[in-house]
Amino acid sequence: MSAKGIEGIEALEGIEAMLDRVAALRVLVVGDLLLDEYRSGEVVRVSPEAPVPIVRVRRSESRLGGAANVARSVVSMGAECRLVGIVGQDREGETLLSLVDALGISTAGIIRSSCRPTTHKLRVVARGQQMLRLDREEDSAIASELAEKIRGAVIRAIDGCDVVVLEDYDKGLFGDGLAHWIIELAHSQGRLVVADPKSDLARFRGASLVKPNLDEAMRFVTGSGRDFEARRNLLEKLHHELGGGQVVVTRGGLGMTGLDEHGQVFDVPTRSLEVYDVQGAGDTSIAVLGLCRAAGASLPVACLVANAAAAIVVEKFGTAAVASSELRQRLPEILALQQEGMT
Repeated sequence: MSAKGIEGIEALEGIEAMLDRVAALRVLVVGDLLLDEYRSGEVVRVSPEAPVPIVRVRRSESRLGGAANVARSVVSMGAECRLVGIVGQDREGETLLSLVDALGISTAGIIRSSCRPTTHKLRVVARGQQMLRLDREEDSAIASELAEKIRGAVIRAIDGCDVVVLEDYDKGLFGDGLAHWIIELAHSQGRLVVADPKSDLARFRGASLVKPNLDEAMRFVTGSGRDFEARRNLLEKLHHELGGGQVVVTRGGLGMTGLDEHGQVFDVPTRSLEVYDVQGAGDTSIAVLGLCRAAGASLPVACLVANAAAAIVVEKFGTAAVASSELRQRLPEILALQQEGMT
């Protein structure tokens, strides 16, 4: 069905009450940890050594990325977060750990590895534009000893959690069956599992909810997103291939398409925005989707709220998160979208 046909969308008070329940939730985030570094300045001249601009750096800043940014989003929304992942024994790893600690999140579940660097993305920015990005990373599957340490950290952290979020940036953490193991463990304890895949959606078969973007979805199953019926067919195929869980496909500036537990497909649009920076939008979406579902929201409502959260993030510079207070200010707009044009 189209989103116009969704029955029982909660009123403003209902969504606010759901967001109040978010503050009582405990979330386990497992995934690839990234450190995003920004060096911002101004272009002063062209280098005499090569035809490249010289950027005079005025400011340097480090932010959490990947699964660490999902954890930041969880805390920003008022929930408790536990984090499991890997960093290297390097300066970037120390910086990432200190940023996690500053959020009030325990670093006990973060494994230090001497064999892999901390995934680090250095962006040089001038005149509001990214001039250059330097990446340092290792994307091969993690060694069996590291995988065993991750399993131990998950077992220690999952107790008492309401929802498990798996955040895949294709840096090797989920490359050898770890996702299936976590999904089975979580389901055996009655936990909701939501997954944000990067490339191999099959890793997350059996998850309660899987959120690929449209390109990732179309690489996994044959289909397109050109019209509503095409998206319906695409999501029904994903639902079957991924073991029957809920599916949400993000479509950038066009919003989201979801398939709920009743097999109903719906579109959730977003307003046309002046996008400043898309970094962090996917992290925010999966965090808010998981929180809303764990707090009792229907999938359409969770998508409406996650869409609004992503819209706030893309209006900010760099890897960002959204606060619950910011989201509450957008609630009237969320409901207006539902009322005036969801097709």
